[in-house]
Amino acid sequence: MTKADGGSVTKAELVEQVHEAIGPGVSRRDCSAIVNAFLNAVKRAIVDGNRIEIRRFGTFQVRARRARVARNPRTGEAVMVAPRSVPVFKPSTILRDDVARRQARRDEGLSDVPAAPDSSAGRLSETPSPPGDLPLRRRFGRWR
Repeated sequence: MTKADGGSVTKAELVEQVHEAIGPGVSRRDCSAIVNAFLNAVKRAIVDGNRIEIRRFGTFQVRARRARVARNPRTGEAVMVAPRSVPVFKPSTILRDDVARRQARRDEGLSDVPAAPDSSAGRLSETPSPPGDLPLRRRFGRWR
């Protein structure tokens, strides 16, 4: 699923990643149904105005944009833009840190940037443990 050039990942490639992660017991058609069902559930929730929080990944939500005055770039004329609702995604701190870490490795010229870790690990990245032997609640904000 990772592309060295930073290009787009298609839904078909996501289905392939799910198929590889689940293993040989599930067909590609079933994996496609799983991906489609997930995306449709997210879409329905956003359309209904719900907030979707996926821990350690990010939050999808609808944000209201107020009415404003904009300019027509061709004529310079003031144009009133109506209020509207737009879907937004806010990445989690963990996801932002992973992206920054990967970009730093690319900037250093390291060509062997590792792929994303297994989903079997249960997390998106390896987060360093804090110094000392802190209880899990203090380390992660809740018991794990």
